[in-house]
Amino acid sequence: MLHGPIRLGAHVSINHHATLEGGAAGIEIGDHSRIAAYATLYAFNHGREAGGLIREQPVTSRGIRIGRDVWLGARCGIVDGVTVGDHAVVAMGAVVTRDVPPWSVVAGNPARPIGRRPGAPPEEGGER
Repeated sequence: MLHGPIRLGAHVSINHHATLEGGAAGIEIGDHSRIAAYATLYAFNHGREAGGLIREQPVTSRGIRIGRDVWLGARCGIVDGVTVGDHAVVAMGAVVTRDVPPWSVVAGNPARPIGRRPGAPPEEGGER
């Protein structure tokens, strides 16, 4: 399901049953990225202030940015406002609530770094 403003780079692959909801701010996916089956990307969020019905809460949208050469695993979820850096990998079933640095591999709920992609350059400020 694709809805809302979505910008796809060259050679992007989106597998079956993926849901990309662009909200108002949209979803941007860089060249050569892969989105596995049942991945969900929601570029909007509902308010939840006390004293008001949930259906009457305002909707906000900051957008989602997926870098170049990124792999989003099956059944992962990406929430509004997140940027996934170039060459990153998001594991199957991960729930991404924070930005993912380039070349990182993240997993879990909420997603946390578990490593770096093979061939990644040394991290800035790290050992060389």
